[in-house]
Amino acid sequence: MRAVRYTRTGGPEVLEIAEVPAPRPGEGEVAIDVSHAGVHFADVMFRRGQFPLPLPAVPGLEVAGTVAELGPGVTALRVGQPVVAVPTGFGGNAERVIASAVTTIPLEGELAGLDPALAAGAACNAATAVGTLRNAARVEKGDRVLVLGASGALGLLLGRLARTLGAALVVGAASTPERAARAVRAGYDHALTYGELAAKIDELTDGQGYDVVIDSVGGEPREQVRGLLAVFGRHVVIGNAADRDITMDANQVWYESFTLAGYNLGGVLGRRPDLLRAHLEEGLRLVADGTLLLDVEEIGWDGVAEAHRRLEGRTAIGKYVLRVR
Repeated sequence: MRAVRYTRTGGPEVLEIAEVPAPRPGEGEVAIDVSHAGVHFADVMFRRGQFPLPLPAVPGLEVAGTVAELGPGVTALRVGQPVVAVPTGFGGNAERVIASAVTTIPLEGELAGLDPALAAGAACNAATAVGTLRNAARVEKGDRVLVLGASGALGLLLGRLARTLGAALVVGAASTPERAARAVRAGYDHALTYGELAAKIDELTDGQGYDVVIDSVGGEPREQVRGLLAVFGRHVVIGNAADRDITMDANQVWYESFTLAGYNLGGVLGRRPDLLRAHLEEGLRLVADGTLLLDVEEIGWDGVAEAHRRLEGRTAIGKYVLRVR
């Protein structure tokens, strides 16, 4: 079968289209014939070696397609059923992939009309938005919320969902004025560049600071967060796109009375796959009913490396989805 593969870490040039053996499902798993596969920023981080994987590796964290084969013990799914899934061990940028039955959601019932390209493009980001805002940030009615990386595919969903959950103020931050403007067009109350955050905090929050800061960025923006939080504010870390973390003493949390929390899709999958399924189901329902909006651009096999370049260079607009079949 065809797959996007890399045998060494590095830039987008390490990606190649290769013939690889088709996988078989094990206990509690299903094989999925992939029709569409999301290209996620996490794929970029794994490809450049930020989080080591056994090589060779096939990227791909989210897919849509049809069930091709059931592994032992799987009774709630059937061969030929249309589904969206978060694969067990990545590998979604391929003609066939293995996923746990727990994280394989039928595109039936409320999800019957959901376009498979949109489902594949939304799966991880929609689940992350739900888990981040409901469980990690625990956004409440009236909260003031700041989202770093607001103009990316995940950032746009976070802003929309924060509003749906009752946030009184939703502010985005981005790397350039152009990307900040994109966040405003997508529904943020205000959007700033990272360099403007400190100067605008009193004006936007009446001097109180933000109740929630969602941080997928790391680097210099992460260093600013403590100065932006309200008393008992929640700093929620959900990524490290800059590949540069900061260190923090636990006493700082105590002295300044704030909460440090996090959400990692893979971490939840490893320990509570049932909880990830709940996040995935809710996120997909919100996409299907139009609460969460996502711009999807379908690409062919020869477009995956360019999608990685744009994601890494912060020039991507919308979500790239590989059209496999």
